[in-house]
Amino acid sequence: MMVRRELYLKRIEMYIGRPVIKLITGVRRSGKTTLLRQIRDELQENDTSKENTVYINFDGLNYAYLTEEKELYELLRSEAEKREGKLWFFLDELQNVKLWAKAVTAISSEYECEFFITSSTNKLLYDGFAGDLGYRYVKIDVYPLTFSEYLEFVKDKEDSKDKTVEELFKSYLLNGAMPGVHSLNETIGTRKAYLQDIYNSILLKDVVQCNKLRDISHIDRIMQFIMENIGNTFSPKAIKDYVKEQGVTISVDTVYSFLDALMGAYLIYRVPRYDIKNDKLLETQEKYYVCDFGMKNAVMGKLPVNYEAELENVLFLELLARGFKVYVGKQGRYQIDFMGTKQEDRTYINCCSVLPDNEAVRREFNPLIKIKDNYFKIVLSMDSSARINKGGIINYPLLQFLCEA
Repeated sequence: MMVRRELYLKRIEMYIGRPVIKLITGVRRSGKTTLLRQIRDELQENDTSKENTVYINFDGLNYAYLTEEKELYELLRSEAEKREGKLWFFLDELQNVKLWAKAVTAISSEYECEFFITSSTNKLLYDGFAGDLGYRYVKIDVYPLTFSEYLEFVKDKEDSKDKTVEELFKSYLLNGAMPGVHSLNETIGTRKAYLQDIYNSILLKDVVQCNKLRDISHIDRIMQFIMENIGNTFSPKAIKDYVKEQGVTISVDTVYSFLDALMGAYLIYRVPRYDIKNDKLLETQEKYYVCDFGMKNAVMGKLPVNYEAELENVLFLELLARGFKVYVGKQGRYQIDFMGTKQEDRTYINCCSVLPDNEAVRREFNPLIKIKDNYFKIVLSMDSSARINKGGIINYPLLQFLCEA
């Protein structure tokens, strides 16, 4: 039985029946194909002809040859000519087809149809694609499971029924948030191998091949640096120096190109800093987070571990899944873990493991108190019962926050 990911299905369903192309993007194995199947199944349950829902997987061998928009146009046209009535095209992993938007637009003008398109890289969003679509598209970003989604996935599993929320969260941190990993048996070895395979597949298909990278000897070192420094601010020069210490000389420009490729595959995320006092975006000393901490554990090993970095990584992805744009806040000499924005609204969040004493309270609350605007501010921690209120800023349990999605 496939678990419904309502967070994304509701967003997609808002646009069903509208003349817009639905673009669904996210890291490989995050559940995009399952979403396509669930949408297709719902359409068929609502009297849409099975024959008129056309699913094509461009990641397999059958269509590996198809890389040009004219070839895509001919394939779609041939499928459309076989059918009568409205068509529903589900095009999975379309990123390797050049100028695909021209073909999709042409077919849309010739036949009554809707398109749902997935991609595991941002190569789908080539320069000019929006104009080629006549700006008639919506983009839905899909992420690995949030903690509340994870609880839904494992609620009927025998080995999860007697566990507390805290115990389940430990398992979530260890095994990660990729949906497929939780269909495997409760063995670390099996899940580790599965996550290593995903990681290697992403590097090969969505980073190296997709960007036609040649000298890839640095990529593991760059990823190692990022994984070891989750939650820390640093510059590409710091990565260059780290690689140099291992006996390899690369340029800052090379580091930038590799970072762009890794971000393009949604394997890592760059979080820029924002100067709150002066209301401007800063261009140096960003933070980076990984798409899945379980994958990081599988590749790097669990130890040594920075627990607060794990919590930050989980919270960062949670905020993205809830639709926030996320920044690292800078308020004078203080740093705010996250500033999330939606339209004209803002939310400031500091995150920590516990608040054991007054010094810890000051460290987490004072940076937020220094911000003089009236946007919402909160401190999230793993304390399940502590309740602190300083100037209207409260401490709130992180797990409860994650479960309230």
